[in-house]
Parts: sequence; structure tokens; C-alpha cells
Amino acid sequence: MASVTLKNISKTYISKKEKVKAVRDLNLEIKDGEFMCLLGPSGCGKTTTMRMIVGLEDITAGEIFIDQKLVNAMTPQDRNVAMSFETYALYTHLSVKENIEFPLKAKKVPKPEIEKRFKRVVEMLELEGLLDRSPSQLSGGQQQRVSLARALIREPAVFLLDEPLSHLDVTLRTSTRAQIKHLHDELKSTFIYVTHDQLEAVSLADRIAVMNFALLQQVGTRLELLDFPVNKFVADFIGEPAINFFDCTLEDEDGVKKLVAADGQLKIPVPQMWDKEVTKLDKKEFTIGIRPHDLYLKAEAGMAKISGQVDVFEFLGEESHVTLLIGGEWLTAVVNPNEEFDVGDSLDFFVPEDSIHLFDVETGHCISTEIKLKNKN
Repeated sequence: MASVTLKNISKTYISKKEKVKAVRDLNLEIKDGEFMCLLGPSGCGKTTTMRMIVGLEDITAGEIFIDQKLVNAMTPQDRNVAMSFETYALYTHLSVKENIEFPLKAKKVPKPEIEKRFKRVVEMLELEGLLDRSPSQLSGGQQQRVSLARALIREPAVFLLDEPLSHLDVTLRTSTRAQIKHLHDELKSTFIYVTHDQLEAVSLADRIAVMNFALLQQVGTRLELLDFPVNKFVADFIGEPAINFFDCTLEDEDGVKKLVAADGQLKIPVPQMWDKEVTKLDKKEFTIGIRPHDLYLKAEAGMAKISGQVDVFEFLGEESHVTLLIGGEWLTAVVNPNEEFDVGDSLDFFVPEDSIHLFDVETGHCISTEIKLKNKN
């Protein structure tokens, strides 16, 4: 096991005589034995970051430490890391058994040690019946397991997975995701996992590093990212169904400050804990964020009321989604599957004031997170 530390890491490519910054000034500490996910849309720099950790990409600036050792000048072979690729990268002319053993044979590891490690990873990934087959005879899920076995047999200090589930169907994704989680729990190794799928990230990771436009946006647990997003991008990228956004205006109504949106049909009183901070900003325009899971059908103290008409009702098995039309804008809420509504029904939802997110309309900065953390400390 080993920690991984990235200090001021940058990567710049030259494309058509222009500089393209793939990663900008990245600072990230991955703890010994931690499962860290690098999450973000395509082109955000997450795979480039992983390849720099492995040593497949030279870094433009900064330092990478593995187990507190500077590895910038080390070859991939000397870093004691292993990577499972998105495309599996299996040798088609070798059998499954030969593919798995290849890394150790290339390093001329003694045969008894190869047999010992081979037996362990094959049993761990349930590959016993596939050993004599060629990769072309395997399904996508089976190829992924072989790719994992080939990386695991090296017994690396750090195990890196680049979009390992992207080519699998939904059923195989679910089972392979559970298998990866089980592997981490059993091995206690440091895992770094790259994905664009937030469901994979929140179900697997101890912490998630969210990236966008080559910049690290925020690092935190699933709940930290949901409840305390640093900006609008993180709030929008994390959470299913996606957060509801409303551009709003700060207005004074009979001495009460309210955030007014949706052509005046949505009015939320400014929570008391925000009042002083929002007044200091001397701004009138903001964006409200309300998560679908934070909307309730029953009112309690400290909740704001939201009213609208049912525009869409979706029964999804374990939960249902209701989309309300409010002054020409839409709000989605998650409700119990036992609830049922018809299109056109008038409906009231209630949201706890401390669950509402407030963003700077120009920068996207989450004002409410800053206030909550300040009060928390």
C-alpha cells in the first residue's frame, strides 16, 4: 500500500503549434489504502492525470510522490503501480492464463511465486473455467476481469483503473462494480479510479475528486459533494436526478427578504443564517439550487413552500419522479413509489431552508456552502 501525492501538477500538449493545457496546477493527496475516484466529463484531464501517475505521460510541471518517494524520473516499471485500461489491452495471441502471467514472466519472477500469485487472483476473480481461452472468445465482462487479474498479479502498491466499466452493459456494470469494491475491501490497496459516471464514483469511492476544464474543482465524500458543493458545476454534476436551478432576484416583500424566481411564482424567504452574508454581497441576482431528494410532501418547521402543477409523472420502481411546472420553469422532485399523481394536479412541496443552495450568478461560486461551513466551524 502507498499514498500518492500530486503537487502543482500540470500537463501541456502542443497541438497545431498551440498550447493545450490538459491539467492545470493540480494538488491532490490520496491516502494510503484509499479508494479515490477522479470524476468529470470527457476532456477534463482525469485520464491524463492517471497516466502521469503511472508514468505513461511526462509531466510539464510539478511533482508526483508515491509512498513519499519522488517518482518524476522513474519508469512505469519502477513505480510499483499497475493499471487496468478502458480497452482491456489484452494480448490476443495469448491465452487467458498467459495474459495474466505475462507481467511476472517479463520480470523473471520465480515460477513458484508466479503460481502462488496466479492461483490467488484467479480464485479472487472466478476465472478458473476461462484459462485456456483466447481473449476473442470472452465476453466484455470476462475480458475486464482478465485485465484486472493481470494488473492485480503484480501486487502493486497503487492500483489504477481507467473507465473499466464503460464498454459493459448495465447488468455487467453492476456486478463488476461490486466485484471491484470487494477487491478493494479485501486487498486494502490504494485504488485510483477514473470515470465520467457519477453513479460509479459515489458507489465505489471513499472520496471523489471532481474535475472540469483541466482544473480540480473539489475533493470530498459523496455527502460532502452533495451537501456542500463549492460551485454550480459540482452541484450539477453530482446527484441523480440532477439538481434544480432557478435564476432568482432578491426582493423585499413586507420587510421580508425573498428569493423570487419563475416569473414570481417561486418565492423562498432568505434563511436567517444567510441574511447578513447575503446583504453584505450587495447583489440582487442569484441562482437557487434545490435537489430533488430534498423536496417533501409534508410541511415541517423551517421549510419553504413550493407550489406548481404536475407536468410529468414517472414511476421508476423504487422511486417516482414528479416534474412540476412553476411559472414556465420546471422542478423535479423524488417521491415514494406509493405516491401517484396525474398531469395537471396542483401540488405543494416543502424544502428545508438549510437544504437550499445559493450560487453567485456570475462566477457559479456556492455562497450557501461558504456560509454553512463558516457557521459549522
